Amino acid sequence: MDHDAPFDSVDPATRSRHYSWPALPDATARSPHAGLDALREIIDGRRHLSPGAYSLGVRLTGAEAGAVTMTAEPADWALNNGGTVHGGIVSGWVDAALGYATATVVEEGTGYSTLDLTVRYIRALRLEKTPATIHAEVEHAGRSTCVVQAKVLDTDGRTCASASGVMMLFRPGSA
Repeated sequence: MDHDAPFDSVDPATRSRHYSWPALPDATARSPHAGLDALREIIDGRRHLSPGAYSLGVRLTGAEAGAVTMTAEPADWALNNGGTVHGGIVSGWVDAALGYATATVVEEGTGYSTLDLTVRYIRALRLEKTPATIHAEVEHAGRSTCVVQAKVLDTDGRTCASASGVMMLFRPGSA
């Protein structure tokens, strides 16, 4: 058993969730998840998602130049009082997908951060209609920003949320 591997366990009977993640390397050893090779390492299990993305229950399942696909399998911990997946959780999934889509079009060593995020909730996402699929596609990649569009789909393929965002890019050697 890989003791550094993330672990996530939900026990519906006790209404508990336990998870762990590997320690982040120190600041000098960190590198952004940039470039398709880094994303393919995540998909293959040789590299881990960020702790924040992992905690939201999202998994990277596909990556190609300009686009990613992620899945999210929430449990009761992700529900609002109305019994549907909380919008903040969905927004977190989308934010992660925007970042990973951006990573497909920038060179290794480029950092990125969300500059703007707009999420439109189209229909409630019910737990029985998960795992959700999140598709994110780069619309424009410039010198200092990247514009990304995303959709969150239920298991029937119906759009539950659509989003757009702008990612700020921190290219190597730029001030």
